[in-house]
Amino acid sequence: MDPLLTALGQLGLGLATNAIYDLLKGLAGKTVASQQVTKEVQDQINMFGISMRAETVINALAQNGLIVIQQSQLHANQGLTFGSQLGRAIVGNNSTLSTNNTAITAGSGAFMETQGNAQVRQNSDGSISFHVGKGGNINMKIAK
Repeated sequence: MDPLLTALGQLGLGLATNAIYDLLKGLAGKTVASQQVTKEVQDQINMFGISMRAETVINALAQNGLIVIQQSQLHANQGLTFGSQLGRAIVGNNSTLSTNNTAITAGSGAFMETQGNAQVRQNSDGSISFHVGKGGNINMKIAK
């Protein structure tokens, strides 16, 4: 098998395992219908301690679910879009989103969260833009 495909498969399995573990840990001791557990497993991705690089662009967008990025570094040479369309996305707690010309770093206890139609775009020209549509918002928590 191609080493790249093997690595991508391991990354996907690791992300899925982390997401399911966090979900089940949060549901421990609660009475929950199996349909709800299935929906929650399908609707969230938790990235913890991930280092991801792309030659061109990364689009980390929550369509309907939840994306949580903590203690991770995402880098795309040309551009990076982080946020949500209908869902929710959170980045922070010692994480960096970067391009060749920009960087957004959230230190320990600091977070940026989008809900609904809201994105933060790190553009190839070195600018960072905030896009908020109807029903969307972007919140930032600065650590003490």
